[in-house]
Amino acid sequence: MGEYLPLFIDFSGKKVVIFGGGAVGERKARYFAPAEVVVVSPRFTECLEAMGGEGLVRLDRRAVRKEDIGGLIAGAFLAVAATGDRALNDDIARAAERSGVLANNATGESPAIVPSLVQKGGVAVAISTGGRSPAMSRYLRLRIEASLGEDVEKMVALQERLREHLKSAVRGQNRREEILWAVLDDPAVWEALKSSEARAFEAAMGHVPKTAGR
Repeated sequence: MGEYLPLFIDFSGKKVVIFGGGAVGERKARYFAPAEVVVVSPRFTECLEAMGGEGLVRLDRRAVRKEDIGGLIAGAFLAVAATGDRALNDDIARAAERSGVLANNATGESPAIVPSLVQKGGVAVAISTGGRSPAMSRYLRLRIEASLGEDVEKMVALQERLREHLKSAVRGQNRREEILWAVLDDPAVWEALKSSEARAFEAAMGHVPKTAGR
């Protein structure tokens, strides 16, 4: 098994080619919706047909032949092998590797793994077992999803605002980090966030020394 490292990538404007129009291909298409998604398959789920009609993805209705794969993935950033044919998925992954295109193979080993994702506003948590146990990834996703309250995104905004203030108000990166952490660890700030971001910021400012400066 390879050494996988998590990495967040901006997929805006990047081409993703998904082979397979079934339930797995549909899930991958929804996951990569911010990219320029092309789904190649002779048949598509109702959801994929709707996504194609809305212009969210481009549907290429054809049977996938081994000799066509190289041309279909030309210019792609990522190729996703999500057909019901394991041998064909392996062919797609190998063709992508030869072309210098990242590949995700839904039924075999691949250099790129699509993680389970938890999102709360601008906060994203990715979970993966390296492809060994998708069920465990889903279990952890549900547990983490349940533990992240709606105040998480508000706290991110508060921390962003406070960081900007501290850059001019407090000397020393270490000291600024200590203050930001103290705010995160303060139940009163979290409680204030439930009613007012202004009140929360006022509570957070209680951690900033009055005499701080450059």
